[in-house]
Amino acid sequence: MNMLSYRGVYLWDVETKGAGVLIKAPMGSMDTLSMCAEKTGCRLEVQGYGGFPAKIRRFHGRQVLTAGILLFAIGLYFLSSFIWVIQVEGNERVAKEDILTYCQELGLKPAAWKRGIDTEKITKDILIQFPDISWVSVGIKGTDVTIKVAETIQKAEVVDKETPCDVIANTDGVILKITAERGTPKVKEGDVVKKGDVLISSEVLIGLEGEAQHTEYVAAEGMVMAKIWQQLTDELPLSYDEKVYTGATKTNHVLSFFGQDADFIRPSLGDTEADVDVLFEKDLALGDFKIPISLKKEQYNLYTLEKRSRTVDEAKAELEDKLRKKTEQSVSVYGKIEKIDMQYDEYTDCVRAKGQAELTERIDEKRKAEKGRDAVDGTDGTNDTNGQ
Repeated sequence: MNMLSYRGVYLWDVETKGAGVLIKAPMGSMDTLSMCAEKTGCRLEVQGYGGFPAKIRRFHGRQVLTAGILLFAIGLYFLSSFIWVIQVEGNERVAKEDILTYCQELGLKPAAWKRGIDTEKITKDILIQFPDISWVSVGIKGTDVTIKVAETIQKAEVVDKETPCDVIANTDGVILKITAERGTPKVKEGDVVKKGDVLISSEVLIGLEGEAQHTEYVAAEGMVMAKIWQQLTDELPLSYDEKVYTGATKTNHVLSFFGQDADFIRPSLGDTEADVDVLFEKDLALGDFKIPISLKKEQYNLYTLEKRSRTVDEAKAELEDKLRKKTEQSVSVYGKIEKIDMQYDEYTDCVRAKGQAELTERIDEKRKAEKGRDAVDGTDGTNDTNGQ
């Protein structure tokens, strides 16, 4: 070792191994190592080769493998020149899909060339296109684009109390209760109304009884509760197919290229069918560079279809429960189901239900008043030409 050091051979990771010494030295110093070992009476034994030159030497004579690695590296470099993933952060009121669609019109989309992306121009265009966005940052990292946005402070909802409007019925019904905050009630408890009938008018008479009165128009406001009816219908077959899961599962791995699945080896299901659950899906990447290839793992839950039958009474019970739940979903927070009357038609292969639900529901909605609008515009709703 002293002789090697004297001759300028760099040694590292020196350690004893039994009766010998294990050293690491440059590959170019093999001749010097052999000479020094011979002069000092030592036996030189090469334990292995390391480093990049040694790894390159391993591919000597493997032209196909070497070419494949080079082509892969070139392809990876080529793919890293494009945008593959676009993310939007910070949006709440503005839909992510709207931002991505507009960015696509600007040329920012998956498979777009990175050098052709003008982030400053895209930032300005997004601010112009979406008034609810006050700040935008478009950043490119690897093959990813992250669009960070900050939205404007949402304006409080302004209730229009100036434009004359009537409160009308949004459906047919029988009035149960009317509470008018502004305007003139036109119906009372027990009145039958049709959809579109005026419930609270925008016309208000101003002045004392017995004296001259004039009409003013206001934005009518109020709540009107009514009894309404909802028609229900549905049917159920007496014979049907039911999924019976076998408990067996199969896994499947799918490669996706540019968003297209390439399922080369699909599990054989035999005489069974299966529901497919995606266990995980991962985009492949090398560091920050994502490539348009993803790996997806699926689980097939096997089942068979077996014939089942229900009795007429069972079908009626299912229909009643189904229609009641459907009615409950249609009732507003102000409404209530009073009762549901059902009638059934029995056939050889099915049962058909026809029902009527009686509800207590709020039926008021606003509509601009034509007369009131004419008054605001300074006209009386007639066309007077040349005094005629």
